[in-house]
Amino acid sequence: MLAGPINGCVTFAHWAIDIHDLEERDRREIGFVPRPLKMPTERVLADEGVSVHWLMGRIEAIDTQIGLPFAWFFLMTHGHWVDPDVGYAIAAGLRAGRVRLPDPDAAVLLAWADKPYLF
Repeated sequence: MLAGPINGCVTFAHWAIDIHDLEERDRREIGFVPRPLKMPTERVLADEGVSVHWLMGRIEAIDTQIGLPFAWFFLMTHGHWVDPDVGYAIAAGLRAGRVRLPDPDAAVLLAWADKPYLF
């Protein structure tokens, strides 16, 4: 259960959630945007010629630094710390059988690659 004000921010161990409840022209919108509390020390980009294995090492380092598995994915979909091209490259590596992620993470990443979204 979330505690705190509507149109506010709720904080957890790794993420804050910015909550909004807006009403305009007879239309109500309730939503939230996750915001990381820790940021990585550097951006991860999928520069041309970079191997998917190098990218895997970088995202694993981010997860360790943030202290949360799959944190890199949320930093990719919200913010500019992990370039979306990293996600596409890793998804392609998964499909080709060149890299592995835990099954639930792989399913989320592959679904994102098929229908991308950002916060």
